[in-house]
Amino acid sequence: MKPFKLLCFLTALALLLGSSWQAGYALIQPDILLDSVTVQLLPEYLHPSVLVIYEIELDENIALPQELTFDIPGDAEILSVLNFTTQHRPLELDYEQTQLGNWKELKLTTTTHRLRIEYQDPNLVRQGSQRLYEFQWLSIYPVAAFSINVRQPMGASDLETQPPLRRIGEQSNGEAHYAGNYRGIPAGYRLALSFSYTKDPKDSAYPALPVQPAIPIEGATPDLMSSPVTVILWLLVVSVAIVIVVLIYYLWYRSTFIKTDERFVHGVGILNPEKQPYFCHECGMRADPGNSYCGNCGTELRKPTFFDRLSQQ
Repeated sequence: MKPFKLLCFLTALALLLGSSWQAGYALIQPDILLDSVTVQLLPEYLHPSVLVIYEIELDENIALPQELTFDIPGDAEILSVLNFTTQHRPLELDYEQTQLGNWKELKLTTTTHRLRIEYQDPNLVRQGSQRLYEFQWLSIYPVAAFSINVRQPMGASDLETQPPLRRIGEQSNGEAHYAGNYRGIPAGYRLALSFSYTKDPKDSAYPALPVQPAIPIEGATPDLMSSPVTVILWLLVVSVAIVIVVLIYYLWYRSTFIKTDERFVHGVGILNPEKQPYFCHECGMRADPGNSYCGNCGTELRKPTFFDRLSQQ
């Protein structure tokens, strides 16, 4: 047997031999029953540690609100503590944590019968390509149904558990899942599980998943992104169209308003001939506007007509 597997076997055997655990600092409350507990173990999920998720359902006869205590590893990082309403809406819960040796006591007050606890456990042993992790559930309260689920990380292989779990399937991305179910776990009992697997130490992150198009990409496929050349040509066409529109508007404005103003300015004599000065045809004396006879010689003045003024322009 390989040294690493021997270490795993001995560790699991030692955990199983300690068939029960009596927490000297935990007050066992037999009146509180956990209807179900589901534990998910996700090793190397975005971090070089194990993401642990507790999904807990309390017995429906338990009065609320209810103060609860759970034990987690002392160096674990708590990510979230949530209640869930009957409409499955999450509610954040306040909690207190107290360090007790290698363990951490987590106290909270639940207001619903369903809650979730998530934490990162850094106690994943990494030795070259080998990985080893030990999980323990310290059962302060009796549990009617307990289930545990281990996810083999992407890029890993040869996952083994002690005690053995059954393989429940493999995802398309290569992840495999293992599960186990237990019933009637009494208060004060310690349930232990260890698992090991191999993983390339150079593969510190998940490989990129292949990207597949939702529909086959063809030349006639709608909503495809245009090439840069096409975009530039369209911009030029739009720019030329804008210039043409502006030029047409300018010519229309000039012919409609500017030329009309010029006609009115230069055509005062045409529109108002009676206000223009004129002269006596006998003596040549300038006549005042509105006079009918010359003020010098008395000759009746001949006022210019519209066509006379037009011929003088």
